[in-house]
Amino acid sequence: MTFKMRGIIRAAWPAAWPDLRPALRPTPRLCALAVVLATLLATLWPQAAQAQVSEAVAETLMRLSGQWLQLDSLASQTRKNLVQGLASGESPPSAEVQQRVAAAVEAALGTQNMRDVARRVLATSLRAPYVPDLLRWYETPAAQAITQAEVEDTAADQGDLNARVSTGMAALQAATPARQALLARIVEVTRAPQLSADMVINMGVLVPLTLSRFVAVPNLPAEPQLRASMNEQRPQLLKAFEVIALAGVALAYRGIADEALAAYANFLASAAGEHYNDIGERAFEAAMLENIAAIKP
Repeated sequence: MTFKMRGIIRAAWPAAWPDLRPALRPTPRLCALAVVLATLLATLWPQAAQAQVSEAVAETLMRLSGQWLQLDSLASQTRKNLVQGLASGESPPSAEVQQRVAAAVEAALGTQNMRDVARRVLATSLRAPYVPDLLRWYETPAAQAITQAEVEDTAADQGDLNARVSTGMAALQAATPARQALLARIVEVTRAPQLSADMVINMGVLVPLTLSRFVAVPNLPAEPQLRASMNEQRPQLLKAFEVIALAGVALAYRGIADEALAAYANFLASAAGEHYNDIGERAFEAAMLENIAAIKP
């Protein structure tokens, strides 16, 4: 999994969750687990797999790419954000309901559950002929430095989204034109804004429906209506994530040399890199959405 899914989906929790209102808006919380849940992404899914790999191979690549460790960070952040989001609205549910939700979230969104889903998706989707190229890339010093930077960025406390974006854009503006072009290319080839918008929309649909299992919500729209409402916000989300993604990469890779960034951009644009980017993001999204859907009383 590459930067965009890991970096942009960091705090995408609709502010309306505590009230389970259908009119979800792209609030800072919603726009920011889409900045855990692009420094936490592309909307193109892979074609039918030409070959499968073993789960051992899939796990090896997850570990080399940093996804293994990042799923631990993201599972923890997702549990925390979901429970806090439920309790922070104007009309939060009772303490008893909050406790039941917290227990269900803890059971469903465990690190191992997330890793199991992601590994399964990778094993059933990864085209075996690309494995040698992927292993060669992830064994290079450039890949190892970038992976470490991404792992650290995912695990770090991101603080206020607006402050993070401001700091990131300042770093971007202070960079040389050549570095700015490299960072923009990484955002482009990973299609971070598009996939981040997709994740926010999917989360905005799934979470209210999931939490409504614990609290009766009169007139809660069905999934098609919720999705239609969220999709109306796609243009604004894309515009916001274009800025968030650039700011995020500027911060996440601030210690990475231009030569390593150039090598990374070339890898992402290669057949193996593009394929692994796509299925890595597919695996990440499946890990998030399947386990959130498993939250039950």
